[in-house]
Amino acid sequence: MSERTPWSPQRISFSRNDGLPKYLAIARAVALAITEEELTAGETLPSQKELAESFGVTVMTVRQAVQTLTDQGLLSTEQGKGTYVRSRPYRLEMGPLASFAAQIAASGRTLRTEVLGYAAIEVSPLEQRRMALPTREAFELVRLRYVDGEPLILQTSLLSPAVAAGIEVATLETRSLYDVLSTDLGIRIDRATETVQATNLDAESAGLLHRAEGEAALLSARLTLSADGVAVVDDRALTAGDSVVVSAERRADEPGLELVLSSDAPIIADESTPFVRGGR
Repeated sequence: MSERTPWSPQRISFSRNDGLPKYLAIARAVALAITEEELTAGETLPSQKELAESFGVTVMTVRQAVQTLTDQGLLSTEQGKGTYVRSRPYRLEMGPLASFAAQIAASGRTLRTEVLGYAAIEVSPLEQRRMALPTREAFELVRLRYVDGEPLILQTSLLSPAVAAGIEVATLETRSLYDVLSTDLGIRIDRATETVQATNLDAESAGLLHRAEGEAALLSARLTLSADGVAVVDDRALTAGDSVVVSAERRADEPGLELVLSSDAPIIADESTPFVRGGR
């Protein structure tokens, strides 16, 4: 098997007379190389001096181009290691209801799940209302989902005691929760309401996701209901902001994504309940 030829900017043509500032033209050329997979995830770029010489510009111009691509999440620079291509974000469809495991399987990637905790807890009044629980007792399942070996999503799922009693926790490292609910408990999942909002990683979550505290993240809240309208799972999924993009196919004759001001969306605005609680 032959070794991959190191990428060279001379393999890309770009015009310096197209009206774009030089740094934007360079950024566009490098972005194209990433899109066309001439540059792959983890690959290191030539030094900024080498890039400047190849493109016939100053190092400052190259630095601006690199910063632009870094801001877009395409490149990352580490002191002493240089500039390299970041992994492309995962595309999670906001379409038909499916488990995370099914979405990842459909993308052709490898999923591994680690169960971090499973215990009875006292939920907040908001969560009690969301799930229509008779008391504030519920079971909390905390899982760390790895995609292609990298920690991608920190997921907390709340289950009613009745549902939790029928789940063998060990199986959740190899099976999706939706599959267990359907196959083992005979619960037919019918629909879910889901919201996604911006947040920042706390120290604990950042450590689990191999990220820095305070880094931008996406927090999804999904309430899943059975065919008879009973709330079955109340999920929270936390993902580093540059790891995924959320997409949906929208049609003129069908309801689509709804934009709601955060102040009008109390569905996940409950400061009384940390994202990851005890029981681990």
